[in-house]
Amino acid sequence: MQSTELTPKQQVVELLRQAQSILIVTGREPNVDQVLSVFTLQAALNKMGKKSHAVITDALPESTKLVDTSKVSRNLDGVRDFIVSLDLAHVEVDKLKYDIQDGRLDVTITPAAGNFTPDDARFEYGAYQFDLVVVLGVHRIASIDRLLEENPTLFDGLHLINMDYHRVNESYGSVNYIDTMASSVSEMLIGTLESIAPGQLDADMATALLAGIMSATNRFTIAATTPKAMTVAAQLLSAGARQQEVVKVLYSEAASKPKAPEKKAQKVAEVLPQDTLAQLQQAAERLQNEALTQVTEDTQPTMTNGSVMPLGTSFSPVGTSAPLQ
Repeated sequence: MQSTELTPKQQVVELLRQAQSILIVTGREPNVDQVLSVFTLQAALNKMGKKSHAVITDALPESTKLVDTSKVSRNLDGVRDFIVSLDLAHVEVDKLKYDIQDGRLDVTITPAAGNFTPDDARFEYGAYQFDLVVVLGVHRIASIDRLLEENPTLFDGLHLINMDYHRVNESYGSVNYIDTMASSVSEMLIGTLESIAPGQLDADMATALLAGIMSATNRFTIAATTPKAMTVAAQLLSAGARQQEVVKVLYSEAASKPKAPEKKAQKVAEVLPQDTLAQLQQAAERLQNEALTQVTEDTQPTMTNGSVMPLGTSFSPVGTSAPLQ
């Protein structure tokens, strides 16, 4: 009998299908892969008619200018209601209407008797509007965007999808979709989006995901460049990814990165402790003295009976009648 339990990927697909308002976040100081996967998921969900809020509070890498990331917010403003309250303890409301003129919202409240004072009014923020959180490419909860640190209860009571490819992951989500065989979160996202709504990728989304994969694999030059990564890249090209633009931007970024300063070669005396240097010096002197003693002994000529031949005496090998010239 086959198990009916859904895989993590299938759970992600179902949650994204059911949710109506989704918060999308990634890590602190995000890389190109993380930012462009956030952009793509937001764009895809919007095309499906869902409300999605992508928030990245840190600066975006220069390479992400490949696509229009203006809809990625820098804070949580706009993702919860702004509530204006009136104290009705002493005044009964008869009518209420509102008008929008010249960029202003005017709310008109007509009382049945008496009137309101400024002290009767107050404002506050309501609950956040999302019903699902997706965290892309973050292996531990402490590395999630600073908005969580600033709002510790932000994810309380919500399903949290943790989608990541790192080999070590804390599995902090209610659903943990971890694919350690993937080259990047951009690669993982393609299959997920195709499962939710096939054929939704447009040229901008395909370009973003191709840039994410190429950046994560250092332009297909590292070991993480699996056959699947290459196959997915081909799919993205078929979907309209602007390959030449991606290559130009990524190579420009690589060329602009400052080179690490060359380390100056250090002398042994600069890196070893003084007591160690003294021991080495003593050992060197001892070896030198032993070598001199050995050389002196080896250069003393010896008679055949074992006695030392006086210096200046010529020695003739056996069978030779004349001394060596």
